[in-house]
Amino acid sequence: MVRVVIEHKVKDLKDVEKFIEVIREVRNEAMKQKGFITGETLVNTADPRNVLVLSTWESIDDWKAWDNFDVRLKMNSQINDLLSEPYSVRVFEYYLLHQRRVRTIF
Repeated sequence: MVRVVIEHKVKDLKDVEKFIEVIREVRNEAMKQKGFITGETLVNTADPRNVLVLSTWESIDDWKAWDNFDVRLKMNSQINDLLSEPYSVRVFEYYLLHQRRVRTIF
C-alpha cells in the first residue's frame, strides 16, 4: 500500500475554490480506478494557496497506472493552468509494510 502526496501552489488566492473543484473532478475519476483506496485534500492554514492532495493506493503499480491514465493526463492541463509552479509528487510506503512486519494495517 502506498500514500501519494501531491503538493500544489495555486497562482492566485481567488482561484483556490476553482482549483479544489478540479481536484474533486480528478478524484471522482480516480475512485473508478483499480487500487484506489482513499483521497483527501488539505489547505495550508498559513497560505491557502498551498494545497496538498493525498491519496492511498493498493500498490505503486496502481498509482503509476492512474498517473499515466489518459483521463488524468487530460485533466492535468486544467490543474496546471491554475498553478504558479509545477506540482510535486512524493510516494510513500507504509513503514510496517516496507519492513515486511505485517501484511496489512487494516
